[in-house]
Amino acid sequence: MSKKELLAKALDWTGLNRLARTTPLWNGLIVLNYHRVGESNGSLFDHDLWSASAESFEQQVRFLGLNYDLIRFRDLDDLWNQKRGRYVLITFDDGYRDNYEWAFPILKAHNSSATFFLTTGFLDERKLAWWDEISWMVRCASQTVIPENPWTEESVSLKSNEVDRSIKTLLSVFKKLPGKKTEDYLNFLAEATGSGRCPQDIADQIWMTWDMVREMHHASMDFGGHTVNHPILANHPEEVQRHEIETCKQRIETEIGQRISAFSYPVGGKDCFNEQTRVCLEQAGYRWGFSYYGGFSRLDSYDNLDIPRIAVESEEPDELFRASVSVPQVFC
Repeated sequence: MSKKELLAKALDWTGLNRLARTTPLWNGLIVLNYHRVGESNGSLFDHDLWSASAESFEQQVRFLGLNYDLIRFRDLDDLWNQKRGRYVLITFDDGYRDNYEWAFPILKAHNSSATFFLTTGFLDERKLAWWDEISWMVRCASQTVIPENPWTEESVSLKSNEVDRSIKTLLSVFKKLPGKKTEDYLNFLAEATGSGRCPQDIADQIWMTWDMVREMHHASMDFGGHTVNHPILANHPEEVQRHEIETCKQRIETEIGQRISAFSYPVGGKDCFNEQTRVCLEQAGYRWGFSYYGGFSRLDSYDNLDIPRIAVESEEPDELFRASVSVPQVFC
């Protein structure tokens, strides 16, 4: 158990967490980010993408609604004129179908909303995301080890008891690659694991459809851009970034019949977007850019193209979730 988890449990046990929720220890905006809702249940895809079970997500939405101002994306412009307030915005990345099947009904039941950032190529082409394909190749491997090689620099075990760690290692390598080398890396892993590339039809039921998106939009859910193919933008030249950013925006606007002004950076770390990315966003007509490396925004100081978000993870205890929004100065 980490030090933060121990501290969060201590705050809950002593009642200080409840006191913190009723005392304005902070003012600003917390943005919580989810990817998938449900249970991994032995899935061959990346287990780290499951942010919460349906039961946990409902408990979290209820908790947030009772203790904070749970806002919609459209409230952002007016938010910064406020002098006080503790605001929370819920977001989802990528466009997984379980967002529609599980998260959407829960949000409606609690009269709440969320902003869903869509990777349009996943919805259009029904293709597997690179992180899920890497996970699939490792979990379906016919080999027991990836020998030393120029990509990973050392051998990577494919034994069943080391699968999760190996997936993290291989994903970390992908994230550091120049964009033009990523496809070669995936082809290498397909051969080295013995699994081959994942069949296209496996991805068909993973993503939302545009009909689902429109239904959610009509029910007051908000949408934003998350590129076409989910590249790490800073690893690509400006022309590729521009295409990913502009084409995604145009595609979503065509499908929902409304302009969008929000974008979330794929992966979202500080090294995953750069000044070129920001310029491309502004020129494409985006007003807001959301990162993904933790932290919260104060009402008197914010960067509209770098609004921080907090990761919600299925493995984190309930006490840590509550502490993250009660005392973000410490836990975010």
